[in-house]
Amino acid sequence: MAKVHLVMNRKGGVGKSLISLNMGAVCADVRGSRPDGGPFVAVASADPQGTSLWRAARLAELPFDILDISGDVENIAHLKALPYAHIFVDTPGWAEINPATGLDPLGTDTYGRILRALLAQADDVIVPMLTEPDCYEPTWQTIEWVLKPLGVPFQIVINNWPPAEGQAYVDGTRGWCERHGYPVAQTVIRRYRVHTNATKVVTQYNANRVELQAREDFYRFALEHGLRGVEAAVPTQAATDAKAVGA
Repeated sequence: MAKVHLVMNRKGGVGKSLISLNMGAVCADVRGSRPDGGPFVAVASADPQGTSLWRAARLAELPFDILDISGDVENIAHLKALPYAHIFVDTPGWAEINPATGLDPLGTDTYGRILRALLAQADDVIVPMLTEPDCYEPTWQTIEWVLKPLGVPFQIVINNWPPAEGQAYVDGTRGWCERHGYPVAQTVIRRYRVHTNATKVVTQYNANRVELQAREDFYRFALEHGLRGVEAAVPTQAATDAKAVGA
């Protein structure tokens, strides 16, 4: 049975696609291939904007399977039946709806239906956030309105930090997380041009100082997040049929 890891934050532009693809690449690199040569890892795009699909299309070689599940809400329920050890899901943002009004905070549009279906499958959630105050409120809403009420385990990771701006930004953001009692990774994913060029995943970076440093952040975070090379489910006919979710 696949473990499903959502990468989720109500705020856009926090690096959900970047993290989904690179965590998938690291996990695939460590886990290796199935006896039939296929990958044990998939990255699924649940975002109708398709950023992770666009990035994946630019790669010369994919170390994981890429699935488009953005238009197939019904089949999301079968994700865990797919023949993978791990599936990383790039999720969409969503419009702010205050639960105090009595409405579902995820809303009733396509985005909300996708997210509800995914959260029912999730083993854990990675919540990326930036070292910027305008990221605090949507991160709080993601956790307090959605993740905590559903009891889904989560971990915040500080992403896209430019070291030239100073450690104080990281300390301030981590302090905010700790004051709220939110688990936050010790690893900080630094901003590098090689990440934003989007032509490689970290396992394909060159062996020079800068690219090795960029790669190190994702390996460290994968280790810290507790990813392990668990055995994938034996592919059954049901699992093979369910794979149509990525068609």
